[in-house]
Amino acid sequence: MYRVVLFFLYALSLLPLKVHYAFSGLIAWMLHRVLHYRMSTVVTNISRSFPEMSYDGIDATVRDFYRHLADVIVESVWSLSASTDKIGRQVSIRGQEALNRAMDLNRNAVVMVGHLGNWEIFTGLPDLRTHYGINLDNKNFVYVYKRPSSKTAEKVISRIRTRHGACSIIESHNIIRHIVKNREGREAFFFICDQNPHINTSRFVADFLNQKTYMIEGPETIAAKMGMPVLYCGLIRHGRGNNEAHFELITENASECSSGYVTSEFARLLEKDINENKPTWLWSHKRWKTRIV
Repeated sequence: MYRVVLFFLYALSLLPLKVHYAFSGLIAWMLHRVLHYRMSTVVTNISRSFPEMSYDGIDATVRDFYRHLADVIVESVWSLSASTDKIGRQVSIRGQEALNRAMDLNRNAVVMVGHLGNWEIFTGLPDLRTHYGINLDNKNFVYVYKRPSSKTAEKVISRIRTRHGACSIIESHNIIRHIVKNREGREAFFFICDQNPHINTSRFVADFLNQKTYMIEGPETIAAKMGMPVLYCGLIRHGRGNNEAHFELITENASECSSGYVTSEFARLLEKDINENKPTWLWSHKRWKTRIV
């Protein structure tokens, strides 16, 4: 099954990007108007996050979200065969000095990321040193992921993320062992941190998008135990072919911060980016399974 799916996706990926975007319009229409893919979740999340938004504003944000989601899908397929140079022309980076400053401490770093923009396209970047002025080899950009339940999906996603050799990936269950073993490795570990915690008893609760929200503890806990610097990375999609990552340093040493500080700063910075780029967050995710009164 993996070989069949990969062959089909690779054949599709060879089409020009303009053709992919033509398919994107059809995919967005299908998801939104025909399949109503998680429509109630999307509408509920947006309306609760922006209580001041008018009905017309909610409808427009919902429509633009599905268009964005379809673009992310086709861009991810396209990246399967696209060269790193082509991907690099679609991606700019700001705040390199914050990341370089953290790396100059000669320790590993935690980078906290949200489901904003097209997070997948950043796994295919060209040489970080020459193209972006980042003092790291690409193999030291390490993306921490949660293994999908489907083995076929895991193999396909891993192939897309590692085809270019532009980054490394590691499964979340193995991350602590890896960091302890390579504590002087000067690696930047990217954690997607805006999911709903597996068990809604997290110690960390943030005021996030006008709602009390349980936050994932893992990245802050790991950084605090290991005395690691922590950065926020905002992934902004300004439009087709115009993706931007920007880094902000949260702390040079998480062990010196009060409990919850790092996570609350992540929530604040992500919320700011979402407010400025509303349709491009993953509104279809069931982020608030449990409401906190």
